[in-house]
Amino acid sequence: MERTHVNRSISFFGLLCSGLIITGCGSGTEQNPSGIDCSGVNPTSLVVGAHTIIDAQTACARIPAASSQGAEYLYLALSTQGEVTDGGDSVGYSLRGSSPAVAAVAPMTRAFSRVARTSNPAAAFHARLRERERELSRLPSAALFDQSRTLATAVVRPSVGDKRTFKVCATAQCDDFVQSSATAQIVGQRVAIFLDDTVPPGGYAPADLATVGQLFDDHLYPIDTTAFGHESDIDNNGVVVVLLTPRVNQLSPNCSADNSVILGYFFGLDLLPSQANSNAGEVFYGLVPDPNNSACDISKSFATDNLAPVFIHEFQHMISFGQHVLTRQGSAEVTWLNEGLSHFAEELGGRQVPDASCPDFQSCADEFLGNGDIPNAFTYLADPESFFMIEPGSSQGSLGERGANWLFVRWLADHFAIDTVLGTDLTRKLDATSLLGSENVTAQTGVDFSTLVSEWQMANYLDDLPGFSEPTGRLRYKSWNFRALASANGLAYPLIPDSTMTGAYQHDGFLRAGSGRHVRIIQPPSAGGVDFVLTASDSTMTVPASATPRIGLVRVR
Repeated sequence: MERTHVNRSISFFGLLCSGLIITGCGSGTEQNPSGIDCSGVNPTSLVVGAHTIIDAQTACARIPAASSQGAEYLYLALSTQGEVTDGGDSVGYSLRGSSPAVAAVAPMTRAFSRVARTSNPAAAFHARLRERERELSRLPSAALFDQSRTLATAVVRPSVGDKRTFKVCATAQCDDFVQSSATAQIVGQRVAIFLDDTVPPGGYAPADLATVGQLFDDHLYPIDTTAFGHESDIDNNGVVVVLLTPRVNQLSPNCSADNSVILGYFFGLDLLPSQANSNAGEVFYGLVPDPNNSACDISKSFATDNLAPVFIHEFQHMISFGQHVLTRQGSAEVTWLNEGLSHFAEELGGRQVPDASCPDFQSCADEFLGNGDIPNAFTYLADPESFFMIEPGSSQGSLGERGANWLFVRWLADHFAIDTVLGTDLTRKLDATSLLGSENVTAQTGVDFSTLVSEWQMANYLDDLPGFSEPTGRLRYKSWNFRALASANGLAYPLIPDSTMTGAYQHDGFLRAGSGRHVRIIQPPSAGGVDFVLTASDSTMTVPASATPRIGLVRVR
């Protein structure tokens, strides 16, 4: 699990959209914006609130002339390619708009956010682990687990004071391992917490570990197992083992300068006993306080504040690997959906853990979402074209990607779960299968993946837009009002599309899998029709079919 490094968790609301700088720019366009002829395409007539999704191989979207009341549309160009590729599905495109009735070139307005698009070291580490899990799960030995072996023998639980040696990732690539000698400090009904015998001074107090152990037993374990299914128990000890060790801190040696720290992790290698360096059991890992380390200063408050979110996040990864690989002898879930579900687990913690269990925060929503899901989501929404939602197999990791992963799973739960707030019947089905990624989502929802991604991207702008309503209810989030959340904290909603009032528009960019570009087309009263043409970068060919390009069009007013 990854988060931006701070010495103390800040308020849930105080972190939202921190660092976003809104500016503007202008440009124009020519009257014949591309070499593609749209004259044979009929205008798309929509009533207010209606939407349509167009296969972008058509390239042309034609909007009819406005009535005396004027009109407004949201136009969306996106890639709905759902298959994970090593380098990521990203294609260059050119988008041109014009209004045949307007002779002059009119300016386009653009509000954008300057967000960090560079790799986040902690997110990159987890992306590598997820991809390595997929490689490991394809090995013949991954199918050898026989659950009946553990069921036939008596459970042997660890005891407080037990000593154990673990093999822990020694590098951020996890291509080398180091031993950690540790002692069991807490053994509860569902969890055994081991503490490395070489922790730095200023570390966890026994009460800190007892508190998080009880929280896991009482709340985190039932939340995760209800939402995702049960973990395996290949070591037949009846508990999930957590190792808290400075070896995790050492994976982020310069976290103070990088502003990024690996808080903890699960690695599916531990559930494959035949593989070298496997700990042959259900284990995940967390960091320890190290307040005197100037290169990576981890205060005790920062470490303890993040224990519970790490536990609930990494436990989902453990369940997912067991369900997909051991129980169903399939491959590990793809990164984007796997991470989306783990971030959804954090949200469930924020919703279901009683606030009395989060005494250092204003609420449990602060603890479980305030440094992760919400700021990551707002980072994505500030510039969705710049991030993958379907991140590559070789992803270097970004918190914007994680924000997109969570938002999509959240939107799916809103519309395809029985309980749309908790969404656990849907999330459980997404883990309890051998299907993966987009195929998994399509199977569990019964809706084509391209339609889902297109409607989700529309919802990212239209959610609770003042004065807008539409009959299907799909173009919004049922469980969140992100506009109100931003407004309550004095922030503009981060997704601010380009806009044109004359139809004149131009933009060249890249469509990344699952993401795209939003444009408002505003027609004054009795304005002429508007043509928008989406092409490949050369403006003469359509966007390659490999990107599964789509055009979303919504009549806003």
